[in-house]
Amino acid sequence: MDANDSSKDKEQHFFDMVEAHQDAIFRFIYFRVSNRAVALDITQDTFTKTWLYLASGKTIEYNEAFLYRIARNATIDYFKKAKSASLDTLMEAGYDPGSNKTVDDVFRGDDIETVRALLETLDEESQQIIFLRFTEEKPIEEIANMYGKSVNAMTVRIHRIVKKLRSAFDAKHSQE
Repeated sequence: MDANDSSKDKEQHFFDMVEAHQDAIFRFIYFRVSNRAVALDITQDTFTKTWLYLASGKTIEYNEAFLYRIARNATIDYFKKAKSASLDTLMEAGYDPGSNKTVDDVFRGDDIETVRALLETLDEESQQIIFLRFTEEKPIEEIANMYGKSVNAMTVRIHRIVKKLRSAFDAKHSQE
């Protein structure tokens, strides 16, 4: 196999990844950012970074896990930049971060917003696991494989996360 064949194989591998996963990656990002244009930009950034990784001669063992990790990191980067810019703008306008907003403000609104806020209280990995299981409807076996865990361990982890979310949701509604 010459270098040209290897290059074509990388291109085909990349195109196969895009075809198989772009919709799921977009939904994953959109669920986090709630803005279609931003989600499209971050999705494009995710696949650009993936292409650069492949073009540098590196290989990807688990395509889906790799893409979700890149998408998650790109989303985190987006929020870090947005948070910094937003806080600067608010402070220039006279906002005092220590005075106005309470934790209760996060939990106002309808049930979807409550659930979204509760999901945000989870660590990144737990959020991703819940997204894969209930939004993408991935089998537990596949999620366990992505995280290098046994099926039993992943089943227990998902059960505990759901129990924690349900308990927090019930506590929120009993306060109202």
